[in-house]
Amino acid sequence: MSQGTFHGPVIGVQNNYSHVPTGSARADGWPEFGEFRRLALGVRPAHRSGDEPVLPPYVPRDCDAQLDRLFARGLQNGGLIVVTGEPLSGRTSTAWAVLNRAVSKDIRLFQAPPGADLSGLPAALGGRDSKRTYVVWLDDLEGHLGEQGLTAALLAQLTQPGVLVLATMRDEAYDAYRFGDHDNDRVLSGACAVELSCRWSETELSRLEQTGAPLLQEAVRRRGELGVTQFLALGPELWEEWRRARRPAGQPGGYLLVRAAVDAARCGLTRALPLSVWKYIQGEHLEWDELSPEGEVEDDLAWAVKPRFGVAGLLVPGEEKDTWRANGALVANASLSTDRPLSDAHLWLVLADVAKQHSPAEFDDVVRAGRAAVRTSDEPDLYVLATLAGWAGDDADAKHWYRRLVERNPRMGMGFAEYLADRGEYIEAFRQLETAALAGSIAAKSELGFLLLSRAEHWLATAVEAGAKRAAPALSALRKAGLGSQLPSKSDQPAPPSAPQLRRP
Repeated sequence: MSQGTFHGPVIGVQNNYSHVPTGSARADGWPEFGEFRRLALGVRPAHRSGDEPVLPPYVPRDCDAQLDRLFARGLQNGGLIVVTGEPLSGRTSTAWAVLNRAVSKDIRLFQAPPGADLSGLPAALGGRDSKRTYVVWLDDLEGHLGEQGLTAALLAQLTQPGVLVLATMRDEAYDAYRFGDHDNDRVLSGACAVELSCRWSETELSRLEQTGAPLLQEAVRRRGELGVTQFLALGPELWEEWRRARRPAGQPGGYLLVRAAVDAARCGLTRALPLSVWKYIQGEHLEWDELSPEGEVEDDLAWAVKPRFGVAGLLVPGEEKDTWRANGALVANASLSTDRPLSDAHLWLVLADVAKQHSPAEFDDVVRAGRAAVRTSDEPDLYVLATLAGWAGDDADAKHWYRRLVERNPRMGMGFAEYLADRGEYIEAFRQLETAALAGSIAAKSELGFLLLSRAEHWLATAVEAGAKRAAPALSALRKAGLGSQLPSKSDQPAPPSAPQLRRP
């Protein structure tokens, strides 16, 4: 039997782990159910923190009361209970939970792998302790049906007080065996079946919201079209596949494509976007071209959107045609992971710019989250803080960070000059531009030179209009050389400096 760490009852789906006693093993020697709590009986972890599985609390399902009644009656008379459901509907965890709720914690449990010889079970139960409860656990029952597995004759021998067969089965398999032409149809004819769905009722969702568990709160926020159990079961699988895809032999271009969408969602940009926008984000921040040559981008997209487990891919389609967003289950695992921090602070500027153009409703949220995240980082990026504060309309905070930035690196005065010029504060903008030029910024020197030429043209033109004959030849030479900006200004106010383009420091 494969062992694992268990952190309480969970929602999930099965992943078989085998314990096979010999045919002559006495039932009183079977492990007690309490020993299986650490092993989780095959329930998938809903998240991994490093190498440790993380399992959220079990959230009661609407069928639990029915299952409890069947369990109590089954212990009196014996029989077979089958929990059926869609793929990733939480069959195993729901079956586990009924055992966990049982009054008797000294249940003896026998778990067999698919294909195991079950013919020795009646003999193992002979002479058992009549005061104890014995449960035969058969996950994915279709793998246990057959001549050496569970047959109608064997089930009849096992149907006795204090002995219960508890099984799980996919809906499709249950229907095929229950209503088909299989030789083992009669096994299910007397079974008590309890149905599960991936789609939770409003009552179940209300219970989910009340848990307070971080991963379950992520399910409330991010599950989208996924069922709750699908969300929880898919997350670790998508995370592991995506993480391994970054290897050169994996799907590195697809990894970066998904990374752009995952990081965007974590920053508050959740809108589905066209492939061209994800390419832009990669080009600005994730170095797309180095790993995804022209012509392979569509292959990366095809890999990313391919459904896993027949449910959903790493990227899922948006409401509009040819738009995509990161799967919420993957985003949740990335958000809770300790080994997947967000990339450098400049990402917030890239994504805020994308939000402004493609999802204006999310722009303020992205900017707000960015300011909080960068301010509390170990080494706050002053340029990013200043820029985000300006975009948020917080003039005092923007100037505060710009001044700290210029104190640390005077060449960054050019960015401050741009901000001031956009606000019409031209005199101070000129001073900051000159500070940057004197500190050695080539871009600031160039910008300052053109600004001075523009101002020279303005004042020479003003002088010519006022009758200054000396100014006319100079203005003519300036314009003839193509160094002037435009027609002379009619205003006495100096022409504003052209705003330098926002550049990453």
